Amino acid sequence: MAEAQSAPPSTSVFSVDQILRQDGAGLPTAWGREDGWEAPAWYRMIPPAASDSTEIEQRLRQALDALPHLFLNLDPEDLYGEERGLYLHTQESGDAWERPVQLTFRTSSQGPGFQVRAGLRIQGGWNRRPKESPKHSFRVVFRSRYGSPALKNALFPGQNGDLDQFILRAGNNHSWLHWDGKERRSADYLRDPWMRATYAVMGHPASRSRPVHLHLNGLYWGVYDLCERPDAGFAARTWGGRGLDYDARNADKVLSGDTVAWDRLMSRINAGITNDVTEKALRAELDVPAFIDFMLLNLYGGNGDWDRSSNWYAARRRNPAGPWHFFVWDGERTLEDPNDDRLNDDDDQSPTRIFQRLRQSPAFRREFATRARKHLAPGAALSADAAAARYRSLADRLEPALFAEELRWGDYRNRIHRYKEGPYETYTVEGHWKPEVERIVHRYFPARVEAFKARLQEAGLYEP
Repeated sequence: MAEAQSAPPSTSVFSVDQILRQDGAGLPTAWGREDGWEAPAWYRMIPPAASDSTEIEQRLRQALDALPHLFLNLDPEDLYGEERGLYLHTQESGDAWERPVQLTFRTSSQGPGFQVRAGLRIQGGWNRRPKESPKHSFRVVFRSRYGSPALKNALFPGQNGDLDQFILRAGNNHSWLHWDGKERRSADYLRDPWMRATYAVMGHPASRSRPVHLHLNGLYWGVYDLCERPDAGFAARTWGGRGLDYDARNADKVLSGDTVAWDRLMSRINAGITNDVTEKALRAELDVPAFIDFMLLNLYGGNGDWDRSSNWYAARRRNPAGPWHFFVWDGERTLEDPNDDRLNDDDDQSPTRIFQRLRQSPAFRREFATRARKHLAPGAALSADAAAARYRSLADRLEPALFAEELRWGDYRNRIHRYKEGPYETYTVEGHWKPEVERIVHRYFPARVEAFKARLQEAGLYEP
């Protein structure tokens, strides 16, 4: 990788008027190329038609005061340059596509904070494609060459240890920028945080997150979910040791260690659970109670977007040797239809394959049923009231800030780039976000528990 360059002086001061007038003057008119097509750049905020300017300013000020602010400032050529700009080469990845950045974090628009140097990359899979989204996710990485190998400042309540990186999730499925008009209408930006928060309530390590306002080189960029990456560093903060002591995977991508233990686990799984000896050997490789809860949550949520190559993390300790643990990640395709049934999903080299082979064992089915009763019981993590209350709490934290997201991105698929499937609308908090939140709280959760229990019982995985 090239030597780190100096980032420009930090820009962490802004005004509501400045944000409302931002226009990207002098910046590129296209952001990325895909199959010869260029994504139209968009820098403006679009107030509602026939709106009162004083009211808009007041609502935007309230929105900006509702969340912490993260400012990322880097050399304009590193962001927009034809040769090395991240936003013009969004599908590139790896060390060659990490750029030095100056980061400022404030707990509120005018609150206290800190400033550090780090590296910045485009993050994710589908979301990095220019046609799919103009609002890309980022990964922030701390290295000695930028100043420090880890962030010493805590970003999350209860954080244990320093962070060597974190992710800024932009939102893709069920967002106002999705290619499908139905998913734009059901945008809530809460499903993935709810999944991770629920796994923690079930008693397991889960990456923490918090919504923030992001400013990119002095321009307001929208609401992002700032979250821990559940990699080897996360495992070390959770169970001790160093990141090097762990095997870690992001689905089919090896992040740390090697494939020896994973290959051994999948070999045992694909050979089948044929007797007590093979089941005991398998349990030495996998934390089965935690895995049951991991699957129970994803099946309850009706996860419609995970396979061998995406949307889960896993880690195990190498020294001393320990079992595999799975971490919830990118649960955006959940909480859709209370009658969803994903019990038969199966893909080799993935959690679904492990589940399908394990459920052949009577002992596993009994254990699964026991844990299902525990978490679906009244007042438990997956009960209708508790699940809805957890979701409502996340919504209440996010709602005051979303007017800023509405102004920034709510009209992009209507006015700027009509992509794939309509209807094409101007998406708003009142007209779209709130109705979807109310649907999930009042229609999904109350109906889901009984529908899910019935399906589990049919499969021999639940007993009243």
